[in-house]
Amino acid sequence: MRLTELTREETMADIEKEFLGRQVDWKGKYKAPPFTPRLKNVDLGTANIAGERYFSPAFMQQEWESVWKKTWQLVHRADVLEEPGAFYTHELGKESFVFIRGNDDVIRGFYNVCRHRGNRLCQISEGYIEKFSCPYHGWQWNIDGSLKKVADPEFFRQFDNGIPKDDLALVPVQVDIWEGYLWFNMDLDAGPLKEYLGDIGVHLESYDFEKSTLIDLQTFEWNGNWKHAWDAFNESYHFAALHPNMVEIGEGHDIPIELHGVHSRMLNYNRTVSEVLDERDSWTDLRRRFMLSAEMKGTSPDLDAEQASVPEVLGKPIAAKDIHLHEIEYRRSIENETNLPYKQLNDEQLVHQYHYSFFPNTTFTQSADGGAIFRYRPHPLDPRKCYFDLFIVGILPEGTEVPERAEHKIHRFDDGIDYVKILEGTFDPAFAEVVGEDASNMPTLQAGCQSDSFKGSILGDQEIRLRHFHQMIDGFIDGTITTNNLPAQDAFLD
Repeated sequence: MRLTELTREETMADIEKEFLGRQVDWKGKYKAPPFTPRLKNVDLGTANIAGERYFSPAFMQQEWESVWKKTWQLVHRADVLEEPGAFYTHELGKESFVFIRGNDDVIRGFYNVCRHRGNRLCQISEGYIEKFSCPYHGWQWNIDGSLKKVADPEFFRQFDNGIPKDDLALVPVQVDIWEGYLWFNMDLDAGPLKEYLGDIGVHLESYDFEKSTLIDLQTFEWNGNWKHAWDAFNESYHFAALHPNMVEIGEGHDIPIELHGVHSRMLNYNRTVSEVLDERDSWTDLRRRFMLSAEMKGTSPDLDAEQASVPEVLGKPIAAKDIHLHEIEYRRSIENETNLPYKQLNDEQLVHQYHYSFFPNTTFTQSADGGAIFRYRPHPLDPRKCYFDLFIVGILPEGTEVPERAEHKIHRFDDGIDYVKILEGTFDPAFAEVVGEDASNMPTLQAGCQSDSFKGSILGDQEIRLRHFHQMIDGFIDGTITTNNLPAQDAFLD
């Protein structure tokens, strides 16, 4: 590998060829293919995306019936249900669901609804029970969902010929587990989860999610439609304007994007300096903090600017924009000594973020050392609001005691949200600020798209994931796409 200085004129693509050229034989060695050489996406047109999609109650109802009730949804880590009787509730739109590990060790899911009068059965988020018992009238169900008891059945003439236990069982949902994550689908006839996740599910398996630990989970109520939240986290075109600190330590300009069936992925460059900046070689405090591994051989990341204006790696001065090349070299040198999955990750994965979005509402943004999951949920009644769930996960060093899970709270937008304070100790303050910056845009986006003057979103090539996403919504609504009739994984790649 060449470790000499690069000229200012060289592009990011040139830099990436430096270490990706040797990965042309990645097949059979790595589950996730590199992004270079780039694959070309098909032409999806240039039509504007109508603003009504973000505030229309009628469109909200179409989404509910055709998208939310028909697609696979992430719930939580499956280990939240460690023992028989452990339950966890999950809210999606107007519905509440309860998931429970049975005495047979099988995890099942049900609508969290009493069959008598519709009361919520489990009214706390998680815990342990021996049976479901409605606090209103005392009807009971076994934890496998079968009816256990009707209180005072003699009061019900409809039961004179016996209680129809099968008809009164809790209403089930489809449940499956992938890489330690619990998923569900309201459609009992939907195709299997693994087929739904497709190739990009296989790509993500390289990160050893089975070994991951949930470090934090927080929910934020935002004043904007759930698709505004999805849109914000699925393109990097806005980095330079909204997240100027991000281009100090990564590239948001002209990034590789691939469309995979109903899903998509992009590469978020880390440990380099954006091409949009004039000064890419120099070291700033922010760059040293994010781009230098504390353990990397020959580095001194804790030195201040006066002490280490030009850090050295293996005795050689290194420009900020080149540090990812050295990081790869270092991580390869320890890949057999760490419990992190370095040896099964391609070179891109060792230093950059692989950013995957599963349709309709779950994004995995993953680095070699850990990652975050973004989930976007619709408000039960108001299309102008949504819930943003932030999961922080990682693989702990061997011998580390699993920390107690942080309390999961819902933070209301109108109360004011200090993202850095809420995520203190679990998420880097700079990235917490990024989430806050995206949140700050939600009310103004929502207000603007409702203006009579707004004629729809104008999307460029760096926003093709958004165009594809909206076309997938339309496909589910018009019935051309279902979980049993998914587009081929390469349907949108030339």
